[in-house]
Amino acid sequence: EEAEAAETGTDAVPAEQDEPQAQPGRDPAQPATAEPAPEDATAASDDGGGGCLVATAAYGTELAPQVQALREVRDTAVLSTGAGSAFMSAFNTAYYAASPQVADLEREHPIFRDAVRALIAPMLYSAQMLSLAEPGSEADVLAYGAAAIAAMAALYVAAPVAAAAAAVRFAPAAAARWRRGACIRAGCR
Repeated sequence: EEAEAAETGTDAVPAEQDEPQAQPGRDPAQPATAEPAPEDATAASDDGGGGCLVATAAYGTELAPQVQALREVRDTAVLSTGAGSAFMSAFNTAYYAASPQVADLEREHPIFRDAVRALIAPMLYSAQMLSLAEPGSEADVLAYGAAAIAAMAALYVAAPVAAAAAAVRFAPAAAARWRRGACIRAGCR
């Protein structure tokens, strides 16, 4: 070993030392994680595998029924058509740009994880509409996909906008009633 080290100009490392061994196909500078790196996850999801990083972190395991349901819908309905595959390709570009950071926050902060779990629950149910699509049927995937997107838009966009508009509309009247009540309790005229 020492003779080899002298020839190559490197120091010999005793065999007894426990150094992390490089794994084939993995950058040794990157720590090993249970979740694939964004590039790996994108590539894996193109071939039917792949990680649902946010849902996996929210439910604690990729074996959770909610995560498995998402994968099942993706693999059997969405990826079985050209339109679905094109959608997943575009979706993965956006999703994997932010999902690793969100998943890390979920793992670090249980309250955030619970909030994400509550936020994605309606999406999980909306996505289940796609399980009604006949695998390989472009028309079914487009129709059920549009229905799922419309349901999610209603839940995540229209409902909060309507609630905010109602709050703005009724806030002045509520404030006036509160002031009148406070004035009555205080005995002012």
